[in-house]
Amino acid sequence: MHRNIVRAYNCLQDEHNRVRTACVKILSRKDKALQRELLRANPDDPKHHDQVLLYEESLSLGQRRRVLGLNTYGRKVERLMDALLRL
Repeated sequence: MHRNIVRAYNCLQDEHNRVRTACVKILSRKDKALQRELLRANPDDPKHHDQVLLYEESLSLGQRRRVLGLNTYGRKVERLMDALLRL
C-alpha cells in the first residue's frame, strides 16, 4: 500500500478507537471495571453485542441518542477504512 493510504488508514483506525471508547464510557456510566471489560471484549463477538444492547436499554433517552450518533459515525469510519483497503 502507498504510505499515504497507510497513514490515512491508521488515522481512521485511531478515530474508530476513540469513538468506541466514547461509546463505552457512556454505556459504563463511570464504572471503571465495566468500562475495561467492554473495551477488552471482542467487538465481533455476539455475546458482546448482547451485553452492549442490555446496557443500552438502561440508558436515558439523551444517552441513547448520543450512543446512536457515535455508532453511526463509527460505521461511516469503518466504511472508509474498507474503501481504503480496496485501493
